[in-house]
Amino acid sequence: MLKAITTVTILTIVLVYFILLSLTYPSVCWFKHRPTEENDHPQPPSIKFISKRSAKFCLKHYALHLMPMPSKIIMSNEAKTVRIPSTIRIETKQPLPFPTFNSSENAPFTLSIIGEFDLINQTIYPYLGINESYQLNITSDNRALLVAKTYVGVIRGLATFQQLQAQELIPTPLTIVDQPRFIWRGLMLDVARHFIPISIIQQTIDFMKLVKMNVLHLHLTDDQGFRMESKQFPLLHDSSEFYSQSDVRDLIEYARLRAIRIVPEFDMPAHTASWFVGYPHLSSSQKSSYQLETMWGIHNATMDATRQGTYDFLDQFFGEMTQIFRDQYFHIGGDECAPHEWLSSEPIKKFMQDNKLYSHQNLQGYFTKRVEKLLEKYNRTMMGWDEISSVDLSRQSLIQSWRSQMSLIDAAHRGYYAILSHGFYLDHMSPASYHYSNNLHFDTVLNKKNQEYILGGEACLWTEYINADMAHSRLWPRTAAIAERLWSSSYDQIDCMYDRLNQLDKKFFHPNDQQYIQSLAKLASNVTALKLLADLCEPLGLHGRNQKRNYTSRTNLNRFVDLLRPESKQTRKLIKVNKLSLLYSTFLSWKMNKIYIDSNATEILQLSENLLQLGEIGIRLLKLFNEDRQRPLVSSRWYSYQLYLLNALEYQVPEIRLAGVRVVKDLLEEIDYCTFDLFNLSLLLFFPLIILIAQRVSIIRRRLLIPCLLFCFHKCARC
Repeated sequence: MLKAITTVTILTIVLVYFILLSLTYPSVCWFKHRPTEENDHPQPPSIKFISKRSAKFCLKHYALHLMPMPSKIIMSNEAKTVRIPSTIRIETKQPLPFPTFNSSENAPFTLSIIGEFDLINQTIYPYLGINESYQLNITSDNRALLVAKTYVGVIRGLATFQQLQAQELIPTPLTIVDQPRFIWRGLMLDVARHFIPISIIQQTIDFMKLVKMNVLHLHLTDDQGFRMESKQFPLLHDSSEFYSQSDVRDLIEYARLRAIRIVPEFDMPAHTASWFVGYPHLSSSQKSSYQLETMWGIHNATMDATRQGTYDFLDQFFGEMTQIFRDQYFHIGGDECAPHEWLSSEPIKKFMQDNKLYSHQNLQGYFTKRVEKLLEKYNRTMMGWDEISSVDLSRQSLIQSWRSQMSLIDAAHRGYYAILSHGFYLDHMSPASYHYSNNLHFDTVLNKKNQEYILGGEACLWTEYINADMAHSRLWPRTAAIAERLWSSSYDQIDCMYDRLNQLDKKFFHPNDQQYIQSLAKLASNVTALKLLADLCEPLGLHGRNQKRNYTSRTNLNRFVDLLRPESKQTRKLIKVNKLSLLYSTFLSWKMNKIYIDSNATEILQLSENLLQLGEIGIRLLKLFNEDRQRPLVSSRWYSYQLYLLNALEYQVPEIRLAGVRVVKDLLEEIDYCTFDLFNLSLLLFFPLIILIAQRVSIIRRRLLIPCLLFCFHKCARC
């Protein structure tokens, strides 16, 4: 058989290889395409533009830059444009009891409001499901008409008008008909881990009103702090950083006038170490003293769910708090209940055995049911994190799904009202596009009746690694994207959504970078150079920070990572650039920026070095583009090596992502790489050449080739 393999046969095989490979060109490189590494005297690329991607087409009404996008917008094809001045004339049947715009009787633009807005009577409080619809008409004769059935609808319409007022020109005639998709559009703010002053919460409420959110959920207690004053139990709250009852009443009124409800959360039976500092008899361990926890994570401190004294205490506490918090819903937490103290206590284990509670989940269910009964006594509806749904509760109870969407679907399927927080965790530092893409359509898993149990959702900002100074930048503008998903029925293209989000950010959330620049100035004297670096970096979220340093509640959050914004707008802007001269100057500035950095912080110096290397890679890629406008072709091994370098640069510095890497990665994607080069080709030809040599050398044929082929033949025959 082997003698039949002749030199001619082998050469024929080789020729066939070459023919097949040539047919797959340009996936085959006949030569090793590896660009030069010399960058001592880089030159700008000769080509001016590259076609990076197809242009996006946003619908006409998206040019209004409204967020959330209204349900219906009617514009004329031959519309005229007007500009709404900062000062307007407001016509109403009675004075507005809530804050509005600058107004003057002599203003050239008139806004007429028809609706119910009698908020002077403080007994009027926004309730779940109140009509929030409105209609806004703007004409070319400098007049606008806002019509709503309730004062809440008036406030939602004024929020839209406020956004239109901030724009340069408005097409007229313009009609906006709007109503929300979900009736629960909330924001959970953790004020327990790090205390957040009332002034910042009020600012947050103002921006919530702007994007039509309607629930502020305050996480008031945790292992690290108890922030709500209790006159009934004065040893509960923190002695230095807490909200007095008068402060909270004023805050509730402030939110009420902006049609926002405030829901309190007092976490139990776990996350309760702060309760036990002043009242240790509530705990399961019966320790004589407790201290506030300073470490983050899940701790063992849990309430004794078996003692009647615990429920008597909570009864009095609920009675006091429900006199302050007016909302129908009362959040009891119920998450992450560690069973250690329960299962270590002999009395508790005996209680579980006597009452046929076979697991700690059963004991928590027992506790939750008794707490629900106490809240019903005060005409309050219980809500909690999705762990509380493990037992049968009242069908009015509200489940907040945070671990997965499956818990939301399960709750709705069982007939419980539910809201979604999974996918809306702002402290994870995910981009707005991630939150905006969170799936809120359940047609395939729930019937229409069960879908009605899904009331909406809540964005969540946990503050283990966020203090009061950072809260605003961590909330906005990303929360606006979540607000749109909960209000609007339509879903926009991601790029078009970002266009509107950036306009809103520029006009309202961050009209200037004054605080940002002042914070950077504390780390370096050359703020311009440091800002260039900071604009290309992003902080990692919860899971990217809790493994790198030993953070506690006393750790100062004033490092470079704490000043960074969650999402790099500069990176998104540069990714859209297709003008190579602009990219070249950008990469060159990255390369030179290290010279001007005068900080001693290790992370800043390392990031500056990484940015320098990133600029060099970017310039190296730009040199590949030629006037023929064909996509460059490089070796697959060289392409893979560049990708390896970029991945290493992106996450080399702990807790920080070098977001600028995405700009160079995007450029790299415009380059084709070879499936085969000479090295790969040589591997393909290696086996037939071995056969050729073996056939010509008799000793190799007898001692090596024939035994190997016989071995393979027998093995294959047995299969």
